[in-house]
Amino acid sequence: MKNIPGEWLIPSGEWEKMERPDGGGAKKPETSPPAPPVAALGEDLLHEILLRLPDMASLASAALVCKPWHRVASDPAIFCRFDALRWAPLVGFYLTDRGAVRFLQWRLRGCDGGRLLLSRGRDRLGLAVYDPIAWTAVFLHPYNVFSAFTHTVRYAIVVDEADGSFLVIGIAIWAAIFSSRTGKWLETVENKYEEAHEEAEDDEDEDKDDEEDDVAVFSHHTAVLFISFYPLSGDGMTAGRFANWRSGTKKRRYHNGVERILVLDTSTMEWSVFTAPFPLGQSYCVADMPEHGGLCLFSSKEQCLQLWVRNCIGRWVLKKQFSLLNDWMKKVCRNEWMKRVRSLAARAGYVYMEFWSIRKPNSYLLVLNLRTMKMAAFRNNSDDPYRGPAFPFFVRLAPPVGTGERAHLKGV
Repeated sequence: MKNIPGEWLIPSGEWEKMERPDGGGAKKPETSPPAPPVAALGEDLLHEILLRLPDMASLASAALVCKPWHRVASDPAIFCRFDALRWAPLVGFYLTDRGAVRFLQWRLRGCDGGRLLLSRGRDRLGLAVYDPIAWTAVFLHPYNVFSAFTHTVRYAIVVDEADGSFLVIGIAIWAAIFSSRTGKWLETVENKYEEAHEEAEDDEDEDKDDEEDDVAVFSHHTAVLFISFYPLSGDGMTAGRFANWRSGTKKRRYHNGVERILVLDTSTMEWSVFTAPFPLGQSYCVADMPEHGGLCLFSSKEQCLQLWVRNCIGRWVLKKQFSLLNDWMKKVCRNEWMKRVRSLAARAGYVYMEFWSIRKPNSYLLVLNLRTMKMAAFRNNSDDPYRGPAFPFFVRLAPPVGTGERAHLKGV
């Protein structure tokens, strides 16, 4: 292969300034540069790509690429999905025990968006949504929804951080949802199911309306779903737009060997059930991660953290595994017998955990940054063991500037 003469190694932009080697003065014909690949992307495809960016800073960088990208990145629907990725200031943790609560004592049932869901009374139907920063409360009385002495009602609260409106979900054999926007409890699944059957009995015509059939089938399916989970092992937790309840299979005397998760997507008000992909006994939490398609799971195995996502056919796959066992944790394990990691919550690129021991009441609260893999630890010097539900408490964020009218939680 012959060497290329040095005078030919000239930047392409300089060709027009030179004559050809044969002495001709003809210039190289001008050709329009090929369109960059990003220009060929449609807005719908670009919309899906931007939704999978890891954080708000990446979205801001993408908006500076060109005008079409800026237009798509400024779409209010994009900003609404990135609400879950904005880092909210962590105030602290609420730790609870598993002991009995007196008749007039308030008990913490849920926490989200800077609000606490409390209950008291023998039947636990006296509810309050409390803002500990503003010192305000909204009292709820679901006696017309759940009968008195219904001790097995399990609750969850989901707060829309745009305006502070909230949903309170209660589940027994059926479900009822309170909306702070309407000030009313939404119709329960059991009532819908009964009404659908009453209408079917009164209607002598065999030709049913398609809409009535859909309501009856959906309500029956959802009612069976609740009965299969009854009684629930505890109150629900909140992860972004998802409220979730655990079957607590390991705590039951008779079980089928799998852990199941009941999930309500408050953006669509659809119920679903998932089987946990890891063995019984592992601590886990549900996460809302738009960059991984939405619903995800974080489980802790010994001193390792595992991220589970769903693939294109809806099956759980292990996406990542993080080792938490650094020099500090090795020292704590050796000196204080700390060996167990409890996953509490995951939000905006951070995972919140508790590092504890069955031999001592104190523990360490851990905050792991998934982008930098740096971990902060806070010592809990309590003299009493708090092994009940634990909730990270965040300051509610204001809505992003420039979002305009945003889509709220359905039913809120």
